[in-house]
Amino acid sequence: MSVTAPSHGEPLIRGDNSMRYRPFGKTGLQVSALSFGCMRFSEDQDLNTALVSKAIDCGVNYFETTRYYINGSCQHKTAPGLAGKAAGVIVSGKEGINPNQTAYLFLREIERQLDILKLTHFKFFQVGWFSWAMMPHLLKRGGVLDGIREAVDRGLVQHIGFTGHDSPENFIKCIETGLFDSITVPYNMINRSYEPTIKRAGELGVGVVAMCPVAGGVLAWDSDKLKDAVGMDMPQAAMALRFVLANPDVSTACSGMNTMEQLDRNIATARDFDPAAGGFETMCEGLDRLRAELGDTFCTACRYCMPCPQGIDIPRHMQAHRNWRCFGLDAWAREELKRIPAEQSLDNCDRCGACEEKCPGRLGVREMLEELAGLRNGGKK
Repeated sequence: MSVTAPSHGEPLIRGDNSMRYRPFGKTGLQVSALSFGCMRFSEDQDLNTALVSKAIDCGVNYFETTRYYINGSCQHKTAPGLAGKAAGVIVSGKEGINPNQTAYLFLREIERQLDILKLTHFKFFQVGWFSWAMMPHLLKRGGVLDGIREAVDRGLVQHIGFTGHDSPENFIKCIETGLFDSITVPYNMINRSYEPTIKRAGELGVGVVAMCPVAGGVLAWDSDKLKDAVGMDMPQAAMALRFVLANPDVSTACSGMNTMEQLDRNIATARDFDPAAGGFETMCEGLDRLRAELGDTFCTACRYCMPCPQGIDIPRHMQAHRNWRCFGLDAWAREELKRIPAEQSLDNCDRCGACEEKCPGRLGVREMLEELAGLRNGGKK
């Protein structure tokens, strides 16, 4: 009995002298430990092109894109660097889902993104901004799943993944359906909420793309607390990437890079760090101890405190407070407070207490804002 090979079945590129590789779930693909998130490109297109091209030359074989990043220009900025080098590289596309989404519209979007990227197919395409509540829209007759299956039948897509910001428990239910080959979730030293989901994905053979390994640049700022917690004394960004790669259930750490220095540093970190050296559990224990210092005074970003009568962006301030108090990111927190627009800043607080009345965790928000004011004005913990 003859077996027909899958369309576009060329092997992924490898650069074993400059990159490490990991199994991408049960797909049979070996994905680079470092992948490239294409959402932070600059206006310098020559630089963007050079970054993508050099990343491929160094063995990076996964690029995460969608038409919607960078005001609709993400894939246009990515395509020139892929020219002549796309064979053997995963370029993932992404489209959202809503009650009005149909198989026809989803399939047309896949074709549109392929056209922009000048590709013949997607080795991975993601259902974007997904949640468990959207599952009926995925599964309905004539819905997104039907569109995906037609794309697979036509050779336009090989594998399907999803990404979003639902609860860890709901995402576990999503991957347990068996519909998806990969999941993309934020994961780093200061946001480990999806750790149970990542663990379950590993058990099920679902590939895991860990986005935001440096927490959108937050973890590029030094913190002696974090260094002590994970037992590493090195530049913070490299330490952050190593933590993510130490998790045995992470397939690839997806970092948004827009300078050659960032690319070179991250490639060196992914190349030099041997996950077989272990230490992941010890690092987690150290981070758990930091978290325990806060007790119950921990903002979950539920946003029940909003809107503030005075226009203050309370969740953003609470994130700054957490990263300062829990993780020792003093310098980052000061800079973050400076970046908050005046109309949303803590200077507008009149201590009305409305936020505390609405907070399910009964946090002392007014006191926390006062502590942040002291930090911004030169105080320390």
